[in-house]
Amino acid sequence: MNSRSLFVPSWQADWLPRLAVLAQDRRLSALVTLLLIVLLAKALASLTWTLLPAPDENMAGFVQPGPAPAQARPASTRVSALSIERLHLFGEAGKAAPKAAAKVVDAPDTRLNLKLHGVLASDNLAIARAIIADGKGLEDAYAVDDKLPGNAVLKEIHADRIILEYRGRLETLRLPKDANTLVNHRAAAATAGRGRSAAAISASTADTGALLRQYRDALITDPQSVMELVRAEPVRDRATGKLKGYRIRPGRDRQLLSRFGLRA
Repeated sequence: MNSRSLFVPSWQADWLPRLAVLAQDRRLSALVTLLLIVLLAKALASLTWTLLPAPDENMAGFVQPGPAPAQARPASTRVSALSIERLHLFGEAGKAAPKAAAKVVDAPDTRLNLKLHGVLASDNLAIARAIIADGKGLEDAYAVDDKLPGNAVLKEIHADRIILEYRGRLETLRLPKDANTLVNHRAAAATAGRGRSAAAISASTADTGALLRQYRDALITDPQSVMELVRAEPVRDRATGKLKGYRIRPGRDRQLLSRFGLRA
C-alpha cells in the first residue's frame, strides 16, 4: 500500500476502502470499475506532468521563422527582365524619330525681280549659301531662313535652284539655263573621262596644273567631296553685316593650300 500511495493522492486513498465495499454489490460493480478507471487515468496524467521537465523561460518568446516572403525574386529573374528592357521593343522614350530625307519642293517659279548667281549646296545648313542679286544688281550671300530682297525668306538651297517663301507660298528661283547647260556638259565629259572624287586624288602629283584639273573634274562630278578638302567660312562686315568674302581653311589635306601658294 505504501508504494501505491506515491501515485495516488491522499483524498483518493480515503475513497478506495469505500469503493471496495461497494464493489461487493454486483449491481454496483460496473460503476465502481468505471470510477477506478477514471481515477487511475487522472493519477497517471498527474504523474506524467510531474516527471516531464519544466519549459525553459528563455524559449518562451522564441518564434520559428516562416518561409521567405514571396516578393523576393531570384537574381536570374531580375537579370532577364533587365535584358528585355534593354532591347527597347517599343522604342526609346524621349528619342526623336529619324527624319526622312528632304525632298525637292516642286514650287512655281517666282516673279520677284531676283537673280540667282550661284549656290553652295550642302547638307550642313551652316555652310550652305545662295548668291542672289536684287533688281539693282546688288548681290549678297544668304543662308537658309535669311530675309531676301522683296520681303521673301530663303527656305531651301539646292544644286540648281533655291526655294523661297513669299507671302505664305513657296516659290522657286533657278540658276540661269546657260549655267545649267555648262555644268551638265562638263559633268558628262568628266564622267566619260577621268572623273573621280576629290578624296581619291593623289596629293603627290607634281604638276600643279594637272592637280587643279583633277580637282576641277571632281568638283563637277561630286561637289560634296570638295568639302572634305577645304572649309569655307563666310566673313561679314561687322558694321553693315554684308558679306565681304570667304575664309578658306584646310580640311583633310593640311598641305593643299600651301601647294597652290595660298595661306589660310
